[in-house]
Amino acid sequence: MKKNLFYIIITSALFSLFPFTASSQARIIKGIVKSGEEVLPAATVTVGNKITLTNYAGEFSVSIMPGNYLLTVTYAGYKKFELSVHSGQTGFLEINMIKDEQVGEVVILGSRSLIQRSNLNTAVPVDVISVKSLLQTSQPGLIQMLSFTVPSLNTSRQTTNEPATLRGLDPDHLLILLNGVRYHSPAVLNNQGAPPGILGRGSVTNDLYSIPFSAIEKIEILRDGASAQYGSDAIAGVMNIELKRSTGKTSINFHLGHYYKGDGGNIILGINRGIPIGKKGFLNFSGDFRYRGPTSRGGKYQGTVYTNNKVQDDSIILARNFSRKTPLVNVGSLKLIHTGFLMNGGYRVNNKTELFWTGAINYRNSYYLAQYRYPKNHNQVITALYPDGFIAKIFSPSWDISGLAGARGETNNKWHWELSSVYGSNKVLYETRNTNNASQFQMGKNAQTDFNCGSLLFKQLTNNISFTKNFTKAFDLLKSLSTSFGAEWRFENYQVKKGEETSYGNYDTTNKTQGGSQGLPGFDTTNAVHASRNMTGMYLDLESDINDHFLIDVAGRYEYYSDFGGNLAGKLAARYKFSDKFLLRGSVSTGFHAPTLHQSYYSATSSSWKDVNGEKVPVLLGTFRNTSDIVRNGFGVPALKPEKAVNLGGGFTSSFCHHFNLTVDAYWIQIKDRIVFSGGFGKNNPDVKNILINYPTIDSVIFISNAINTRTQGADIILNSNWMIRKNDLHISLVANFNRTHIFGVIQSAANLPTNSFNTNTLFTRGDKGKVEQGQPKDKIILNVNYKTRKWIFNVINTRFGKTAFINNTTSSRDEFFSPKILTDVNLNYTLKSWLNIIIGVNNVFDVYPDRLKNYLNTNEGILIYSNEASPFGYNGGYYFLSMAFNF
Repeated sequence: MKKNLFYIIITSALFSLFPFTASSQARIIKGIVKSGEEVLPAATVTVGNKITLTNYAGEFSVSIMPGNYLLTVTYAGYKKFELSVHSGQTGFLEINMIKDEQVGEVVILGSRSLIQRSNLNTAVPVDVISVKSLLQTSQPGLIQMLSFTVPSLNTSRQTTNEPATLRGLDPDHLLILLNGVRYHSPAVLNNQGAPPGILGRGSVTNDLYSIPFSAIEKIEILRDGASAQYGSDAIAGVMNIELKRSTGKTSINFHLGHYYKGDGGNIILGINRGIPIGKKGFLNFSGDFRYRGPTSRGGKYQGTVYTNNKVQDDSIILARNFSRKTPLVNVGSLKLIHTGFLMNGGYRVNNKTELFWTGAINYRNSYYLAQYRYPKNHNQVITALYPDGFIAKIFSPSWDISGLAGARGETNNKWHWELSSVYGSNKVLYETRNTNNASQFQMGKNAQTDFNCGSLLFKQLTNNISFTKNFTKAFDLLKSLSTSFGAEWRFENYQVKKGEETSYGNYDTTNKTQGGSQGLPGFDTTNAVHASRNMTGMYLDLESDINDHFLIDVAGRYEYYSDFGGNLAGKLAARYKFSDKFLLRGSVSTGFHAPTLHQSYYSATSSSWKDVNGEKVPVLLGTFRNTSDIVRNGFGVPALKPEKAVNLGGGFTSSFCHHFNLTVDAYWIQIKDRIVFSGGFGKNNPDVKNILINYPTIDSVIFISNAINTRTQGADIILNSNWMIRKNDLHISLVANFNRTHIFGVIQSAANLPTNSFNTNTLFTRGDKGKVEQGQPKDKIILNVNYKTRKWIFNVINTRFGKTAFINNTTSSRDEFFSPKILTDVNLNYTLKSWLNIIIGVNNVFDVYPDRLKNYLNTNEGILIYSNEASPFGYNGGYYFLSMAFNF
C-alpha cells in the first residue's frame, strides 16, 4: 500500500511538471524577407537578444524561448520593419520591406562585410546608378549616359572608342567588375587608329559597350583607391555592373535619333526576358543591336593636292573638278554596328548554396576613314591607280566572349563563401580597303587595294575564392566585427598576329616610297608576339562597428606578378556618425599598377604625319617595345616597372532635412613612375638618325616608359533633394567635380641622347604634358530637374564642362585654350499604357559646340574646325530622338 502510494505521488509530480517542461523548450520562428518580388539576402533580423542574417534565398530561422518578443528587420536603404511575435506562433512569416528614399541606396562596393549599408553610411564614397536614371539622360550609349550622370567620370569623344576615366586619371586606373568579378580588358592599347590627342594615351582602354545595356540592372562606382580590396588596377576606383535577375517579364527598348545636321543617326534596340527555373532559379536573357551612322564636322581643305606649286595646283584642281569639301579625314564619329547577347543565371541548390553563371558574346564592326592621301605625295600614292589620291577605309571587327561560373553559400558555422571562375577574351581584326602599298608602284593599276593587316588578341582567366564571417557574438564590446579573406589567380595572354606580307612589306629597293598599306600598315614579323603571365593575390579585410558611431575598415592585399614581382597594398577607412543626419568619413590607401602585357609587348609601324609650319608631311612612325635594343641601348631608357600610388580621401554626408542629402568628398592621389607613351623622336635629330640606322624607312619613334610622376587633387559634391507637391514628385540634383592634375619631379630622359640644340632628351614634350594636365575638364557640374505628374515626367539636365586646352609640342604661340560650355538636354516621358512608355526629347538643345581652333597651323590645313585634343562632349551638335519602352 505504501509502495503504491509512493508511485502515485511520483507520477503525479511528473505530470504536474510536464506543462512547465514542455513550455520551457525552445521554439523556431521562420520567415522570408522580400521587397516586392525581390528577396533580400543578408538582411538583419533581431528577436530579443538574438541576431541573424537572412540567407541567399532571403530566409531566416530564429530559435526563441517561450514569451512575447519584438521582431525587427533592418536592411540598408529600407524602412525598419517591426512585428510582435510570441513563442507559440506558427506558420511562415513573409516580410515585405519598403524602400526609404531618404537613406540612400544599398551598395556592394567598398566593403566585404555581410552588413548591408547605404551609400550615405559607407566609409568611402560610392555612387549607385539605376538603369532608370541612366535612361532619363536620353543619351544614346552607356558611356555618354554615365558622363552626364557622374561628375568625376569623363570620356573623350574619340573616333575609334570612348574610354571612361575617373577623377582625371587614365582608363586603366579604373577597375571594371561584372557582377562583382573582374571583367577582361580589350586587346587595344590606347594609341592605334585614334587622334593624337586621345584620352589616356599609352594606357589600356576600357570598353563598356561590350556589355549589352539591356542586361544591366544598376551600376555602382567606388570613387576611392581600392587596390588593397579589389586588385592593382583600382587606383582611381572601381565600377561594378550588376546584371538583371528578374523573371516573368519582357522589356523592349527602342531608340531612334539624329543630329541637327541630319547625320550620325542612331538606331538602338534592346530586348530582355527572364524565365524561372522552377522555384529555385532563373535565367535572364538580353540582346542588343546598335547602329551608329558617321558624322562629318570638317572644314575646307586649303592645302595643295597635285603639286606643291600653288598656282599650278589650283589650275589642276579646277580641271579635274577636285572637291576640297569632300570628307578628307574622319572628323566626327565613325560608323559602328554592334550586336551583343548575354545570359545571366542562378540556381539555389538549397537554403545554403547557390550556383550562378553568366555568358556573353558581342560583335562590333567600326568603319574609320584615315587621313586623305594626296597625289602630290608620291611616296604614299600610286598615281596610276589613284590619280586624284584616295582616303583609306579601315575596318576593325571586334569579338568579345566571356563566361562566368561559380557557387556561393554558407557553412554550418556561418562562414559565407564564394568560388568563381571567369574567362574573357577580346579579338580585334584590322583590314584596310581603298588604299595601296606605294612600294608596289611598278604594278600600276594592278596594284593591290585591299589588305589584311593582322589582329590583336587578349585573353584572361580569373579564379577567385573568398570567405566572410560575422564574429559579432564573439566580441561583446563591439557592435559588429566582420572578417573577409580570399585569394585570386589570374592568367593573361596577349597576342599580336601579323598581317599579309603586302600589308607591311616594302618592295622599293631605293626606300623612296613607303611600304605597307596606307592608312594602317599591317603588323609584320617583328611585331608579332605571343606573351603570357600569371598573377597570384591574397587579401584580408576586417571591418568593425566599434559602437553606434564609429566604423573602421582595414584591408591588405599581396599580389605577385610572374613578370614584375610582388607588391603589398594596404587601406584604412573610417566613418564617424555624429547622428543619423551627419557623418564624417575618410581613407588612406596605397596602390599598385603593373604594366599590362599590351604596354610591355605592343609594337607597330604606322603611317603618321609630321607638322612642318602647319603643313602635314607624311612619315612612318615606329612604335618600339620598351624591351627592344633600340629603346634600352639606343636611347638608354630603363625597363618598365609598376606604378606606385598613394590615395588620401575625406569628406562628409549629411541628411540635414527631410528633403535634402549632401555628400562632399575630397581626394589627393599621387602616382609615381606613371606609364605613358613618350613623345616622338625624329630623324631630324642626328643622334636619333644614328640610333635608327638599321631602320631606313622609319622617320620617327615612340615607346612606353615610366616617364612622369603626377599628383591629382579634387573634390566631388553631390546634393540630392526630393519633394512631394500635390501628389507630384519633384527631384532636383546638383553634382559637381573639381579636379587638378600636375606633373611633379624630374621627367625621365633618354640617357644616351645628349642635351643639345636638336632635343632636350626628355621623354615627355610640353604637348604630352598638356594632355595630362589640361586634356580633361578642370570641373564638371550637372544640374538635373525631374518632375513627375501622373503619367508625365519632364526632365531637364544642364551640364557644364570646364575649360580644357591643347598645348603644342614645341611653341606656346600655337597653344589653344577652350572655354567652359553648358549643354542643355530636355526630354518628355509619357506612360501611354501600363506596358508602353514613350520619350521624346533633344540633347544639346542650343546646339553648343566647343570653341573653334584659332590658329590656322593647328587646323591640318583647314580640315579641322574643332580640336581632337580636348573635346569632352564632342563636336556633333544638337541631337533629337524618340525612345519607346515596352514592358510585358
